[in-house]
Amino acid sequence: MKRYKQYINENTRGAVTLSDTLEQKQCGLTVIHHNDADGLCAAATLSTAFDMLSIKYRLLAVEKIHEFMLDRIYKGSGECLVYADLGGQSSELIGRYTKRSFLTVILDHHLPGGDTPENVVHINPELFGISGDTDSSGASVCVLFARALLSLSNCGSLLTNARLAVFGVIGAFGDRQFVNGNLAGVNRMLLEDALDGNVIRRSKDGYVIPGLGGRTPDEIAKMLDLLGSAGFYSGCARRGVNFLLGKDTEEVTAIIPRLLDMKDSLFNREIEKIKNQGLRGSAHFEWIDVEDRFDPMGVKSIGLFLELLIERSMTDPGKYLIGFQHLPSDMPGIGEIETSLSKVSARVSARMRKDIEGGPLPDFMKLIPAAAQRVRGIADGCHRFAAASVIRLGNEKAFMDALEDSFGEERQRTTSGQDGQGA
Repeated sequence: MKRYKQYINENTRGAVTLSDTLEQKQCGLTVIHHNDADGLCAAATLSTAFDMLSIKYRLLAVEKIHEFMLDRIYKGSGECLVYADLGGQSSELIGRYTKRSFLTVILDHHLPGGDTPENVVHINPELFGISGDTDSSGASVCVLFARALLSLSNCGSLLTNARLAVFGVIGAFGDRQFVNGNLAGVNRMLLEDALDGNVIRRSKDGYVIPGLGGRTPDEIAKMLDLLGSAGFYSGCARRGVNFLLGKDTEEVTAIIPRLLDMKDSLFNREIEKIKNQGLRGSAHFEWIDVEDRFDPMGVKSIGLFLELLIERSMTDPGKYLIGFQHLPSDMPGIGEIETSLSKVSARVSARMRKDIEGGPLPDFMKLIPAAAQRVRGIADGCHRFAAASVIRLGNEKAFMDALEDSFGEERQRTTSGQDGQGA
């Protein structure tokens, strides 16, 4: 299809720009990637390509994008920066800092937030009418970019393409990008490539990956989410990337049970608290603020906790579910952040997902960015049925009030539009 060809061509143009800049400037390269399963797969994809091309780089896993973090990331930066599986919704904000770098490339699948500045290369399937919610994981975006980069030096091959495709597939499983239980769009294309290359095989459990211990993509994604969430502040995000690259296998195998025990203990303690006190609620939302009670786990944990609450039927299936968790002030690879921040996560039940897909209810891509803007927060990582944001600590109640206001405005806009069509 035309849009897919245009998207592939954009990857090639972006790869040429990065390759030329690295060659001309002889500068360093930093890959800033998300810490969930999809983000770790994105980092592994780019690492594979850069290693094959003998390009020196460093990896920096981050939980969320915020201006205070960007100020640290770009401070004294005389290098190229590549954002993987994040940054798309903050492209305008990132553009304000790129004068400090030689080149900034964003490889993301979240709905772009505003126009892309001229000094930023933003490659995103959403810009070509391809859904980043169902058809392309963040890692899948990086796979196409890595393939384009390798082809410039004639380093690509069918086997290399298949091995890279595995990361896109695992990322899609991590982000639950299923259409009627199957992968679709770019994700499906990469799955077929991996099957053709025999690096993913069909089994009675669906699919298994021989090179990663014969585990299923879903099993690997859950391992990566645990490493990137519960183990984020102990350096396990990097171990997750290494695991995907065939390194640290024994260490990861030993760490996983310990992280799982810690997560289960903290989650179970919070569940007992909810049983006794319940969730806070309003007309259309339920929410919980775990504050710092999940310490020392990373803030990806609050999203996983919300999913557990929904799975255990502990929430109102007719309301949006919101969770807050304090961000630690000392962030790996970035340092001390003076401003106190709160991570926002959002999820919906299967019932609400159907109502959103059917049209009566607004999705998170409409609600979360609008509410975040009202409290001077930043929404980066929003999908239709799952979303995230960062706000200043203490603005949680104001954010919930803003969400209710945004919901009312969206419903009024929808109703007015329907009335207009029928008039």
